Amino acid sequence: MLRTLVLLLFPLVLMVFGGPVNACSKPKYSGAFLKQIPTKGINQSLFSEALRREVNYVRCRANRGELAAAEPLTKIAAGHSTWMARAEKLSHTSTVPGKSRVARRVKSTGIKYRTAAENIAAYNRFAFPKGQFKIRNASACKFATQSGKAIPAHSYASLAAAVVGGWMKSSGHKKNLLNRRMKLAGGGLAFDGKAPYCGRFFVTQNYLG
Repeated sequence: MLRTLVLLLFPLVLMVFGGPVNACSKPKYSGAFLKQIPTKGINQSLFSEALRREVNYVRCRANRGELAAAEPLTKIAAGHSTWMARAEKLSHTSTVPGKSRVARRVKSTGIKYRTAAENIAAYNRFAFPKGQFKIRNASACKFATQSGKAIPAHSYASLAAAVVGGWMKSSGHKKNLLNRRMKLAGGGLAFDGKAPYCGRFFVTQNYLG
């Protein structure tokens, strides 16, 4: 009985003096992750990894297992984002032969799975704050906050954080990315230059379990 009590009390000591053993760490980025996302030649692997880190952070906080990266999922996610950007609309259904629906897209990866899901989103190229902002020079894509601070274009890291933050506020998207049965993830990104305020990005993330 004494041995059992010691095992139960030991974690409590660690929590008081050193914090939880398995505390969830917010993603930290450096290098290429912090560079502004180009409108052409997007690094899909880099964005997919940033998106996966953000999802794994919220999954950790919700006591869910970590999702592993799957390059085939990144490929189909990037392809669907490209279609949405060209069509200028958010939709889980596309006109791409053989990949028009989520089930067909994930099946094309050749990965064996029991369950699948997809989250999509569209975000401005620039990291606009909530509320009003100033347009200093529309043709030169110069924007500022109400206090006059320049608004930057999204980096791979900032866009990934914004997207997952938005998904967590939507019950359906949140359910997908926190699904206990999911084991793999891959994200993709495409740019629509025709959208207002210097364009917007279309995002897709696919999950398999």
